[in-house]
Amino acid sequence: MKTLYATLATLFFVAFATAQTAPFARVHNILQTKCSNSSCHSTNSGANLKFDGTETEVHSALFEVKADNSASNAKFEKRVKAGHPYMSFLLRKVAGAGFDTDLALDANEGSLMVDINGNQLAKAEIEFIRQWIMFGGKKTYGSSDRKPDWNLVNDYYNDPNAPAFLPKPTKPAAGQGLQYRHGPVFLPATGEIEQEWLLQQEVNFPYLPEISKIEGYMNQQSHHFLLFKFDDSLAAAARTNNYWGMQIVKITGTNSFEGDKILTASWQDDAEFTLPTKTALFWDKKAYLDMNYHIKNYNATSVLPCDFYFNILFEPRKSSTIEMKAALVNNVGLFLPQGNQTRDYDDQANNLNTPEWRYIWSATSHTHKYGSDYDLYIRDTTGTITDKIYEGFYDYANNYDKGYYDWEHPSTRYWDNLLPVKFGKHGSKKAGLVARTSWVITEPFVSFGFTTEDEMQLYYYFYTDQPLENATAINEVDKNIFFTVYPNPMNGNGKLTYHLDKSALVSANIVDVSGKEVALMSPTQQESGTQLIELDANKQLSPGIYFAKLTVDGSVYSKKFVVTE
Repeated sequence: MKTLYATLATLFFVAFATAQTAPFARVHNILQTKCSNSSCHSTNSGANLKFDGTETEVHSALFEVKADNSASNAKFEKRVKAGHPYMSFLLRKVAGAGFDTDLALDANEGSLMVDINGNQLAKAEIEFIRQWIMFGGKKTYGSSDRKPDWNLVNDYYNDPNAPAFLPKPTKPAAGQGLQYRHGPVFLPATGEIEQEWLLQQEVNFPYLPEISKIEGYMNQQSHHFLLFKFDDSLAAAARTNNYWGMQIVKITGTNSFEGDKILTASWQDDAEFTLPTKTALFWDKKAYLDMNYHIKNYNATSVLPCDFYFNILFEPRKSSTIEMKAALVNNVGLFLPQGNQTRDYDDQANNLNTPEWRYIWSATSHTHKYGSDYDLYIRDTTGTITDKIYEGFYDYANNYDKGYYDWEHPSTRYWDNLLPVKFGKHGSKKAGLVARTSWVITEPFVSFGFTTEDEMQLYYYFYTDQPLENATAINEVDKNIFFTVYPNPMNGNGKLTYHLDKSALVSANIVDVSGKEVALMSPTQQESGTQLIELDANKQLSPGIYFAKLTVDGSVYSKKFVVTE
């Protein structure tokens, strides 16, 4: 009889504990027992949150329900907006600025919710409500669903030595920008210490915008942050699996690349993503973003809170602005056996049936821990791999050669004047970019995956489909020459590059500001395609201002450039 009683008691305890630790059961209990403001429980109209009732009744009164508050509605909030803690009126009512300045209440939104003793909820309780909303605000979670972890939250807030939150960056001035946040995400000290998450973000602009700058700030333990923009609301809603709340990135199911969306910005460290003058990202008045955050806890003793903040600077869309676009090129079929490996991968755009020019502004690379080098080359219209335009050994800011590939902080290269590259098929040949990637594989084999124990091979670049300014032509003729000088300014080797749609007689010369000729290329008959003229500024030119003149079948084109010491 005692054995039966003990068994029944154990079963009752397990069932009770399970019910109590289910995420919304815990939230419901907090709201039922620790909210003393009568308006929170009242069934009257107004700003009441209506906590009376069963779990089902309370959840129905909160989840995706429009707030009864004009100030909250003006901010596009709901009582609980699934996956959007900072657009949920409930969270701001239980938290307020004292817990997190992102959650400050407006003066006309009433007072903070307090417990039965008139005190604010415990920080761990507030945090759990924030995590519950970020994980979708569900009433029930399936056995395989990711959900908020009370033990993780409680351990962090009860650890006096726990790492501090990432300091909040300054928000843009009102009317000039918006600040958004992916986090906090809590990582355990042991076990699943490396994670990669996707979280949707709805952005509401006061008018049709052009985005001139995005500033990103992240924990040092962060590996990368990718910001995607869905084509529209339907594309956002159609993402595989349940799109309410955070989704763990994995090989099968939800991953970083699925869905109708485009890369719109990226970070592997704090950086200001400032677009060139006359260019901007084009977003809709209501935009839907997918935030991809890859983080790892290198701290073996404490739970780590991770955050990514980004400031979006914008202004009204102008008809003269050129759209900046992005291309993400990845190889999800990657399979690498043990040993030293080097592979060439063509950009997908190299296979375009209708060739097109892309004017590249920036490019960066990405591997995981086995990556040992990563370079980008141009493949010309004859199918030949020619110039290296990106060297993986350079430092993060692309200022100097480190002598090795830093896969955790790979270089990002920028071309202020934009680099023209012809993409697409030319008969049986293809042109564009080629990534030459190297690895040192110490395992029997490594395949594509989303942790640093797996491997990746991808790069992304930003480009326009037209030059910032047309080549200055003395004779306004064929605009398809696309004549440019790079780098500009130059110190050392440089190039004059241009494209011929057909065979032509070409000559070139360089003159200084006084009109004196300092370099000359005699007329030669050249075939169609992208052409380059090498220039050694150290030997041929002194520091100063010069003009490169290109003559094509009698038509003259001119570009100004600078040589520095």
